[in-house]
Amino acid sequence: MKLGRNIFGVGAMTGISRVFGFIRDMLIARFLGAGRLSDIFFTAFKLPNLFRDLLGEGALSAIFIPMYTDMKKDENFAKNVFSWLMVILLGITIVFEIFMPIIIWALAPGFAEDPGKIQLTTTIARIMFFYVVFICGAAFLSAVLNAHSRFLLAAFMPVLLNIMLICALIGSIWYGNQYIIYVMAGTVVLSGIIQFCVLWQRIRRKQFGLRLIIPHWNDQIKNMFKRFGVSLVGSGFYQITIIVGTLVASWQSGAVSWLYYSDRMVQLPFAMIGLAVGTVLISSISKALTDGNMRSVYLQQNSSVRRSMMLIMPCVVGLFVLAEPIIRILFQHGAWTPESTNAVALAIKIQCLVLPAMLISQIYSKTLYASQDVNTPVRTSIVSLGVATVIYLALFPMIGYLSIPVGVVVSGYVKNYLLRRVCKKRNLVKTDSKTTIAICVFAMISVALGVLLSFVNIPNVWVLGIAICVFGILYLPIAFVIDRFIIK
Repeated sequence: MKLGRNIFGVGAMTGISRVFGFIRDMLIARFLGAGRLSDIFFTAFKLPNLFRDLLGEGALSAIFIPMYTDMKKDENFAKNVFSWLMVILLGITIVFEIFMPIIIWALAPGFAEDPGKIQLTTTIARIMFFYVVFICGAAFLSAVLNAHSRFLLAAFMPVLLNIMLICALIGSIWYGNQYIIYVMAGTVVLSGIIQFCVLWQRIRRKQFGLRLIIPHWNDQIKNMFKRFGVSLVGSGFYQITIIVGTLVASWQSGAVSWLYYSDRMVQLPFAMIGLAVGTVLISSISKALTDGNMRSVYLQQNSSVRRSMMLIMPCVVGLFVLAEPIIRILFQHGAWTPESTNAVALAIKIQCLVLPAMLISQIYSKTLYASQDVNTPVRTSIVSLGVATVIYLALFPMIGYLSIPVGVVVSGYVKNYLLRRVCKKRNLVKTDSKTTIAICVFAMISVALGVLLSFVNIPNVWVLGIAICVFGILYLPIAFVIDRFIIK
């Protein structure tokens, strides 16, 4: 029950953040459309997000939390890691500020065909990169809170970024659109500072003993950085997959923005369900493995898989059926064109198919990290990157930007298969027959309701909202009763 409450809490906070995120994206679509300025902003924003994922929410958190838990939450270890992280972040920021023109050219070479596009992207990226120091520091503070089973405040922090960007976009009515992209870049940096300060105050108030010190090298830090280096390669390959997709898409005008919006739609249910499960599960499974309680590990895994798939299956079907009306109603205003609506909807219909694999892979990878195995996720990420890159390059001449979501789907299922095979071999996962039956039933109910939904004409936001509500009202009680019946 406690696991379920924590997952629900984190998922709810993530959902609130994503709602504000969609309002933000609707305003960006209205003011910037899906073209030159939006391509510049989203490309520049990829760099700080990449380092946030790598150094904050990705490899470092996955390594730090199990070690911190295994060391009985040693304050000295946490302080030393935090201090080393801040030193590294400052060094990275200086290097990237100096070499940003080369980095942007390598990230989006297709921008060179548009005069001034690379130069403006470089300027915006330089402003936003200061966000890295504060958001990665905030992500580490969140990891400390999560290790102490304090999840909600950390999960709520991304809301601040979205609210502040919404205010910046609305403010463009007064200060003019010519400055909007600069104001947005400055707002991103300011939001990182605020998130860091809020979490720092919570850490100090809870007296977890975290503060900056002169970093020193010892066996614990050496062991952590050794594992972190291996894990960073794994997380890095995932980020490289995204970068390769951006690089390929940059040769088609508008494609970077189309893929951004499609990814935002697909990431919404994954963030609310998959990331929430992963955030909570790594702490609870780390504790169970430390105690040698494999029964608890299996129970948590099966419960998480069952409840997660109960929620993700209707999301897959809903996104596939409603992709076009959702994008048309939410974004087709102002500078946004019908061509962009159709392009984003096609990408969503393909990419949403990867959601079940992404969600279950999240559970497998967190289990491996909790067992302090960092090598397997690296190997699977390397294979996944190879598969995705081959598909991107092979299919782009034929289907253009759609090769990116196709590659994401295929590589996602390849990675899921490899992770599961290793977990089963090491007896780290045991899926019972009830869970398998439940997943199949959830899928069949979702598809049946999706077929009915496909016949509904959706001309406006009210009909869209009613259709989604009716879908949920019909599906959720049936799925919940079936789930309870199967458990018994």
